[in-house]
Amino acid sequence: MPAILLILIFTRPFISSLAFPTLNFFLTAAFLVCLLIWIILKGINLQAIHTLRYPLLLFSLVLFVSYFLSSRAAQNQEALVAYINGLLLLVTVASFNRGTKESLVKIFILSGLTISLLGIYQYFFGFRHLLYYIAEHKISDPFVTDFLSRNRVFFPFVTPNALGGYLAMIIPLTLSNKNRAWLIIPLFSALLLTKSIGALLSLCGGLVFYLFLTGKLKKRLIVLLLGIFTVIALIYAQRASVPKEHAQPVFSTMMRLSYWQDTLRIIIANPLTGIGLGNFNLAHSRYAHNSYLQIWVEMGILGLFAFIWIIAQSFMAGYKKLKLAGKEKYFIAPLFFAWSVFLMHNFIDFTFYLPEISMTWWLLTGLLISKE
Repeated sequence: MPAILLILIFTRPFISSLAFPTLNFFLTAAFLVCLLIWIILKGINLQAIHTLRYPLLLFSLVLFVSYFLSSRAAQNQEALVAYINGLLLLVTVASFNRGTKESLVKIFILSGLTISLLGIYQYFFGFRHLLYYIAEHKISDPFVTDFLSRNRVFFPFVTPNALGGYLAMIIPLTLSNKNRAWLIIPLFSALLLTKSIGALLSLCGGLVFYLFLTGKLKKRLIVLLLGIFTVIALIYAQRASVPKEHAQPVFSTMMRLSYWQDTLRIIIANPLTGIGLGNFNLAHSRYAHNSYLQIWVEMGILGLFAFIWIIAQSFMAGYKKLKLAGKEKYFIAPLFFAWSVFLMHNFIDFTFYLPEISMTWWLLTGLLISKE
């Protein structure tokens, strides 16, 4: 069963839930079946998830209450199953042995490396092929041609920011083994080609956290951070030079601020219970572009509290394990790094709601809290 599960985990990032909803449904169902079989055969190691027993219980309870409060059957069922998959992934991986956990990290890196190479290919060849296809089939949709003309890589996801957030989360995992450190080059190159400022800022924030955890927050490493900020500034300048206003970073920032304001208005009207799972939908976006706000607006204040409780308890469990570890810390610290990058990125984006990306975070959380 671990082998089948590892294959599914490798495959998951390649199937965009937004671009391929039918394939996403079957892959989600396959995950659910495999996880349930695993749990029936092996059971749940309650000791492994002891740290999260209360926050997980509260989150699950609020999740089902929110589900029954929802009035949109298709959307809330899809959201519920995605959450259930994430929670089952967490409790399942927490009971894996050390060898399987190392294999899991290798799978993360292999998927990320493959996707980064596809992204690099898209930048140099893919856009040209797509534009030729559009011209040949006389597709005149201005949004499509405008989106492709920006040359911001996004494959296999729908947006460059989603790809950027995913790659920023995978890059730290290469540090878990010195022999794999060179893989940062293709992964970071693909991240740069997304031109995602939010993803780069999240990676930079996660790097500060990582250096703090490993006790390496020194001047010579601060130079590395300054280098990343310089790259971000250059990307910002390049994107700001585009004549089309809607393609500039300022426009993207203003739209996010608008989404947050609209979301907060809904929260103020429904602060306790929220509006129900899967019910969130703004005039110009399905997402709040802040996953914490979206959890609050859908699941109410208890849902947000339970989720933050999961994060806090996972952090304390992982930090305690890191402090007690010897050489093991070189495996744990990169997991922490990747875990934190995802959380930071979701302050300004919605990859928590893309199972092809959030799956990795749920698994990382299981790795952090596990006893072994």
